[in-house]
Amino acid sequence: MESSKSIPFDKKHVVVDKDTFDTMNKVIKESKKIKELEPKIKQVFNEVNNFADSYKSLEKENQNIKNEVKLLKNTNEELVKENRNLHTFIKYLLDRIKEFFRNILLKGNEPSKDLVTQDVKEYYDYGDFQQEDIIDIAKGTTKEDELFDYAYVPDYHKTTDKSDEFEINL
Repeated sequence: MESSKSIPFDKKHVVVDKDTFDTMNKVIKESKKIKELEPKIKQVFNEVNNFADSYKSLEKENQNIKNEVKLLKNTNEELVKENRNLHTFIKYLLDRIKEFFRNILLKGNEPSKDLVTQDVKEYYDYGDFQQEDIIDIAKGTTKEDELFDYAYVPDYHKTTDKSDEFEINL
């Protein structure tokens, strides 16, 4: 009994419709293209992955830098505050030194006045005292002329009546 129908397959052959065969060929061609693209896709994936890792590390480094900048700003603010306090303290000390020097120039003996005069000149030379400070310290003392001349203080600051400043010891 032989039949007129064709057997779709046997041990050696498979019978396939032409459309199916063409479709299978297209699938095979596309599979080959995909297989050829696979290394390129893998390479692109690796590059993108590397860029992502680099971006993450840069982002982490950027955050670390931001944290460091914040820390440095806080430290700078503390140093500015401490510097301001030190300037205030130094100004206070210099004001006390000026008062001390003035008292010695008004009440001290000649050797101590000479020592104070040298010290005042040194403070002036180092920039710790200005002309105004020399005026405050020396005005109306026996060392006024010497200190005013040293600091180039204008004559209109000089004491005009010096009769009170010299004591006559009999």
